[in-house]
Amino acid sequence: MQIFIFYIFLFLFFFDSVSAFDMESDGHVKTGSQYIFDSPSLHKDFDSELQLHLGIGGNILNKDKWALDYEIETEVSQVDGPSEQAELRTETNVDIHRSWLRLSKDSFQFRGGRQEILFGVGAIFQPLGLFDTRDVSGVIPEAHGADSFRATWYPSDVSLFETWLVPAQIGTALISGIRGEAVLGEIEAGIVFQYHPKSDLEDFSGYDQEVIQMGYHFKGEHEIGFWNESRLDIETEPSSPLQFETVFGIDYTFELGEGLHVLVEYYFTTRHSEFGLTDLKGQRTYHQLGFLLNQPIGIDIKWQVFCLYDFRDRSFQLVPQIEYSVTDNLFIYFHGKAGGNINGNKTNGRLYQRTDRFNGTESSIGLTLAQFF
Repeated sequence: MQIFIFYIFLFLFFFDSVSAFDMESDGHVKTGSQYIFDSPSLHKDFDSELQLHLGIGGNILNKDKWALDYEIETEVSQVDGPSEQAELRTETNVDIHRSWLRLSKDSFQFRGGRQEILFGVGAIFQPLGLFDTRDVSGVIPEAHGADSFRATWYPSDVSLFETWLVPAQIGTALISGIRGEAVLGEIEAGIVFQYHPKSDLEDFSGYDQEVIQMGYHFKGEHEIGFWNESRLDIETEPSSPLQFETVFGIDYTFELGEGLHVLVEYYFTTRHSEFGLTDLKGQRTYHQLGFLLNQPIGIDIKWQVFCLYDFRDRSFQLVPQIEYSVTDNLFIYFHGKAGGNINGNKTNGRLYQRTDRFNGTESSIGLTLAQFF
């Protein structure tokens, strides 16, 4: 990655006199703190964070239908509180969030560097989120980039084929995949295949497994929006155990006030007992329900509530948030989290746990400020 960044700046220097060269900057500063109810013993009661995202991007050249553009975004954060004490987050972190070059001509694009690889239609549950690190219920959901090379071909305005290579950071092993998407009538549909060797990419689920993965998604609208996203994993063991994940979703905006948007997703997963991942409860099959409600109030306020419920262990999470726009670029977020078990017992569940070490599912209330520039 350091070599790639060097080449980016080499390009910037070399093409500085080219008339097509341009540069734009953007980013945001986010700071906030949340009070943790019943924080575990020997852990602090407030979890606080200061984060700076600063990026530059633009076009380096545009000649004979060839275009070369770039993006570099850095992330600096300082964390204090139980999440740092439990080593869920690093106290001080300086990293390259994204850093890539993209070469384009006509319907072809080639992009290399640290970049987001995001696809699928799931809003809360994302079986096809192979490289997705977003906390979808967080204040500003963002995915960290993966060091990769990606090639994309657009046969038409409503279709694409894409392939990628991601170093697994174990010897010369590479994660490789291909996908296709198209709009078929009123339905958006896509398929994906990926070979995933064992890797050291700890940010991604199942990183230490060797699996062949395949999946599909479709999305449409008929009075209400609807979608389905599914993935099948085949672990490369002698018995070839399987894991299957799927999500079905619908959404609709009611004519209530300035529009009440309601989204519901049902998630189901099952796996063979020989499959490598171990569930918290030791169960091979479970299913969950997710809700998202949001509504603007005037032009300055928007509220939303995430609700997640696990049918097997009866655990749940409620994540409410109110966004207040002070200016076009300055926002205040009031947010909270409430978890528990619908039966009222203290058994640890997938969505809420009571442990002697901070785990991130504890109930909380907080305030965050975000300034975009």
